[in-house]
Amino acid sequence: MTNELLGFVGEIYEASYNPGHWDAVTTGLCQLLNARSGALFLEDHEGGTRGMIGAHGLPKPVRAAYRFGISRYDYTFQLQYREPLGKARQLLRAEDVRTEHPFYYRLVLKPNDIGFLATMNVYNDDEWHVGIGLHRSFQAAPFSDDDCLTLQRLYPHFKRALRIHKEFHRLRCRQQTLESALGRFMTGLIILGPDGLVNYCNPVAEALLSRHKALTINSNGQAHAHYPRENQHFQALLTQLVTADRQDVTTRNQAIGLHHPDREHALNLMLAPLENAPTNEPQPAGSVALYLCDPDSTFNLPAEALRSLYDMTPTEASVAMGLVNGLSTMQISEQHGVSVETIRSQLKSIYLKMGVNKQQDVIRTLLSGVVQIS
Repeated sequence: MTNELLGFVGEIYEASYNPGHWDAVTTGLCQLLNARSGALFLEDHEGGTRGMIGAHGLPKPVRAAYRFGISRYDYTFQLQYREPLGKARQLLRAEDVRTEHPFYYRLVLKPNDIGFLATMNVYNDDEWHVGIGLHRSFQAAPFSDDDCLTLQRLYPHFKRALRIHKEFHRLRCRQQTLESALGRFMTGLIILGPDGLVNYCNPVAEALLSRHKALTINSNGQAHAHYPRENQHFQALLTQLVTADRQDVTTRNQAIGLHHPDREHALNLMLAPLENAPTNEPQPAGSVALYLCDPDSTFNLPAEALRSLYDMTPTEASVAMGLVNGLSTMQISEQHGVSVETIRSQLKSIYLKMGVNKQQDVIRTLLSGVVQIS
């Protein structure tokens, strides 16, 4: 394999973990094989997505059309679908399909100056279909056997890189799902790594810390209690949990109340090894979860979250939060300036949207820890 080809292989593997690099790979492939344009297209049968993950020399509308499924009606795509894996060849000469497929010729090939098309399938199974298509102008020479052989030599590298690409994509999706779930966790949650630095702080914890300064996070990402003596105790508990034997149940959970001169009640913290935290993701050994609770703070789930999760109106979201914070229907009606009957009518709509039957069910669902994610 030539130095030029070896260098290009490095570009392929860079795209495996950097999805934005596939365009550069496609551009490099076109330059390597003297192609006017080209694309690396993907149909993910499991995820129900399709599109060009890399392209060169093709207008943006063409890329968008593939994303919305036009590939199913692309004559060359249908031809390529039947091709064997890892076999590169010139699949189409525009003049040969001019009579048999005149609309395809006039609407796709001619406007995009695609006179010759060389292809290679990388994957084609129940999971996904990934293929490469390279185009040459009407005025250019056809793809030669040597050109196709060069593309075939790259097949195992494209195959490995695309598999890595998909696994990274799965990991990113899992991470986004995890962060979304933790963001809706109704208790304040902070995750500290074994070095004591904050790795995660959910929105509820951020809101609690902004109101109750008994616990702060400095610019270095370290959590500190306001009073030195309480901070010493807090840091000792963290050290105990980081270094404790995970089989020793006596050290699995600890609790502490932290005070601040501006607040009447303490900020309550429960400390636990991360195995007890709401995630199945692997975490560094010695990580600790902090669960925060401020007795003076009302339960305050953003109305936007309720609208997103249960399709509530802003008024219905406000009524639901009134129930959670201990208000009666009479108090909620006075707060909203409407009749009790109006509030009861809104409650019926809330029950229907949440799939519950009574006020206690609304309260229990929203205080149960994690709001169910649809």
